[in-house]
Amino acid sequence: MLANQLQPHPLWGRPLDQYARSYTLSASKKASHGSAPRILASTASLQIGELSQKIGLFDSTNITQQVNTATLESILKMAEDVETYQYFLSQRLIGGCIALMQKIKVSGKSSPFSYEYGFLCFRIILFSLGTYLVYRSDNYRLMQQNMVKSPAIEFPLVFSSHVAQVVQQEFQAAAQSLECDSILGWGSSDDHPLASREQVKALVEMLWDDRSDLLKVLTLTYTPGISGLSFLLWRYIYLDAFRDGSQTGKPDVPLIKRITELHFRSMLVATSDQGGPMLGIADDLYELLGITPGEGDKIFPKSQDSQTIFEAYIARLAPSDTRIYAPPNIMFITILLELVVANMGPGLEGLLPSVFEVTTQRFWQASVRQEESKTMLVGSTGMMLEHFKSLLQPASRSSVLSPSVQKDILESFTRNDLLDLVGATLFRLDPDADETSPGYDMNYNLLKTIQTTFDKIGASHTPAVLEETFRDYAPDWLKVQHQFVIRGVCMDLHRDRNEAAKRRKSHYERCHGVWDSIARVLRQKENIEQIEKVAPMLVPNAMQCHIAAFDVKPVIGILEANMIRTATHVSNSLKYLTPPMLKLPSPTY
Repeated sequence: MLANQLQPHPLWGRPLDQYARSYTLSASKKASHGSAPRILASTASLQIGELSQKIGLFDSTNITQQVNTATLESILKMAEDVETYQYFLSQRLIGGCIALMQKIKVSGKSSPFSYEYGFLCFRIILFSLGTYLVYRSDNYRLMQQNMVKSPAIEFPLVFSSHVAQVVQQEFQAAAQSLECDSILGWGSSDDHPLASREQVKALVEMLWDDRSDLLKVLTLTYTPGISGLSFLLWRYIYLDAFRDGSQTGKPDVPLIKRITELHFRSMLVATSDQGGPMLGIADDLYELLGITPGEGDKIFPKSQDSQTIFEAYIARLAPSDTRIYAPPNIMFITILLELVVANMGPGLEGLLPSVFEVTTQRFWQASVRQEESKTMLVGSTGMMLEHFKSLLQPASRSSVLSPSVQKDILESFTRNDLLDLVGATLFRLDPDADETSPGYDMNYNLLKTIQTTFDKIGASHTPAVLEETFRDYAPDWLKVQHQFVIRGVCMDLHRDRNEAAKRRKSHYERCHGVWDSIARVLRQKENIEQIEKVAPMLVPNAMQCHIAAFDVKPVIGILEANMIRTATHVSNSLKYLTPPMLKLPSPTY
């Protein structure tokens, strides 16, 4: 819905582009509310709760005159006082807000986020849902104590952190096949349901129909406790599967796909404290759909707001507020890229350099800091390259990239040392993996991914632009190639030509072959040949072979050091890195 074309509504208030800036984190207030505002909030909550069983039955004009924006704001004021969060624990408040949201329509279509009225209802739902989750997990008093002990932190941040902790606990319980629906009042619980199946169904339909404005408002505001909403929708999938009394359950695949996209859209803007449970829920949604990462095109239809999705992804990886947005987990990134790739289309080519840049930077950061295991780093880097390849597919964009976009894309790769990242990842592969081991499959898959990704990069750009952009990398390319050659030669010099030595030799030969193909694709073979004439490759001695064959950490360290070097290449780049020279101290950060 194009909310920026709308004017203020006499009942529903300001349109999205006018109200959103009023709900940033910096706009959060702290106050001590006396009896008068508490009575107003309590009365308003009861009044809204009375509507919870009247979804679709009442006249919108009469109701919005009785429950106006001031009524809704009186409830939200309870989030300003540590002592008044209990007013969000009003029965049927969530259902009543869902009923009110249904009344916001533009051109006959549900569009609750087009106006402030619908957004206020949504915000009350988040606070009420989150407060119930915290309360029913016996963490309400702890949340209040933490709010008091953290005077410099906004109350909604403390609230959201506690909501995420509860959702994480409930997700872990579900992973162990333990009961996790009782906290919502479903299943075997004696508690009042926070929302009925019919109400959550109506909520899903509204969020889906208005998903473009939903994402827009999430990017412009601070959204408290978003993981609580994802938890509710995720558990609704299971509740809905048993709607006919079935003992085995029959998942509604179209429903799961819709909730999955809503979840991924929320992940684009979720603050770091929400990341853990959001990632876990995403994994389970994939499992429910029977697909694996990399198959996002089977889930997500192309959306009208593709540009907003791209911009939200870039903003998440290069956030303006690093206090609440820490660098996301690299697995989290590969999942977010599923939605980005599915929405690639004509007109978005100009955003590709930024997507490639922020992604490569984040993966380098994870590599240098060794944030993940070697297996995770290798696997996630492979997924990243697969996504890059998909974004460059002609079917996903205009038939030909403009010369300026070609240049910008390639410069984003060189500026952020994509080739060094690929080289460092190759040296993380297990050279001892035999053909029956998972490590061998990982090696094969990564080598294939690197080959096909750079083939696509080569096919998407003109030879002249490729040669010019990567020309300065030719000396560094030779340094990496030299290490593969040394390791292959050293296996020939090894006294015991056993099967293990043969495997290592074969592995490094495959790595060398892929690395060589990159030079060809990037049109650097002639440049490399010219350099080799000036400084021919050295032949390793026995001691160098021993070091090279069994220790790749120095090589990775140097590639990582390249990433943080100054923009220009060092003047002695033609001095090849023979193994003894690789004994350099690891860079500190």
